[in-house]
Amino acid sequence: MLIAFVADMNRLAVALFALVLNGCATTHQLSSSGAGAYEASLTSQPGRSAVAWYDTRDGNAEIYAREVDAQGRGVGVEHRLTNDLVDSYEADIVSVDDAFAVAWYEQTVADGRRARLGLWSTNFELLWSVNLSPTGREGRIPVVRVLDDRIFCAWLETGAGTSVEVWAGWWDLDGQVVLKPRALGAAGPTTWNLNAAIGADGSGYVVFDAKVETLSEELFLARVDSTISQLVRLTADDGVASKYPDLALAPEGAALTWFDKRDGNEEVYLFVGSLPGLREDVGVLARRVTVTPGESIGAYVAWNGGRVGLAWSDDSAGQHEVYFQSFDASGNPVSDPTRLTHNPTASLIPSIRPSADGFMLTWNEVVPDPRGIHGPDTRSEIVVTVVPEG
Repeated sequence: MLIAFVADMNRLAVALFALVLNGCATTHQLSSSGAGAYEASLTSQPGRSAVAWYDTRDGNAEIYAREVDAQGRGVGVEHRLTNDLVDSYEADIVSVDDAFAVAWYEQTVADGRRARLGLWSTNFELLWSVNLSPTGREGRIPVVRVLDDRIFCAWLETGAGTSVEVWAGWWDLDGQVVLKPRALGAAGPTTWNLNAAIGADGSGYVVFDAKVETLSEELFLARVDSTISQLVRLTADDGVASKYPDLALAPEGAALTWFDKRDGNEEVYLFVGSLPGLREDVGVLARRVTVTPGESIGAYVAWNGGRVGLAWSDDSAGQHEVYFQSFDASGNPVSDPTRLTHNPTASLIPSIRPSADGFMLTWNEVVPDPRGIHGPDTRSEIVVTVVPEG
């Protein structure tokens, strides 16, 4: 019975993913896992766009990547970037010169978690890789950004006991340390997400949520340059969780999104303004984007010129679907919220980047195991779409 069930579910997954493709002309399935492809990360540059994710098709979690064209269609084959006996999770990818920088973390029973950074050619040949986590510490959920010929990386470190800190450093294109990794500030055991951006001043900025000397999780912003690092709390200590922030910076603007439970339900909020304004209480200045009976989570944001694109997931339709809305440089809506997915699968965790005059998005489509979404028979694939201007 179980074998028949799994076979039926695999056939169902193929059919459902086909519906995704047929439902939207610009949506394309990128992975061919047949198992689980999760947590897609997108880098979108002219001629150098690609998606990275972790994939369980090989019996353990490995990092995969594939190039995409301007329409979001896969180019060439999928490339397996890691090839070892450890599980590799939560890849983050960014274009740099004629290469792709990827950060991820490994996990083993014996050694725990170890954050990693590597550089691959545009043909996805490994050029180098380094450990981010110092000996005796555990690292996870790294993010990577690029400024000219320097690579900025931030991640979570767990030291002796249960203390958790946000760490960051800079590397050159040969994998050599430019700015020695340092602790930026305390995080917490419920911190599961980091995001980062490079400012016009050349500093690296990191956003995260943490329950640190607060009643519940609140948003924090860290800045690190060659001489100092600073950490400020962005949201008021109101006893209600503010979770999973994402940050995008433009030459003269900042956009921050997250989901907040202040109204008794998970709703997406968006701040658009200046970087100095971001350091004020964004909880007061931000716009509530969603007003739905379901949970609105997984919000991510990007700039394209003077336009801000926002993507998130909402389960008001009975399962999670991906939505998109655009805003001007003052944070005013220039389009209505648009539901991008209309299919029987669960659409989760979008990643968004500028592309031509619009935005490119990637996420994963999931057929859950009836015993739970993370059950052994869950099936998931990565898809990509392009939202044009207007």
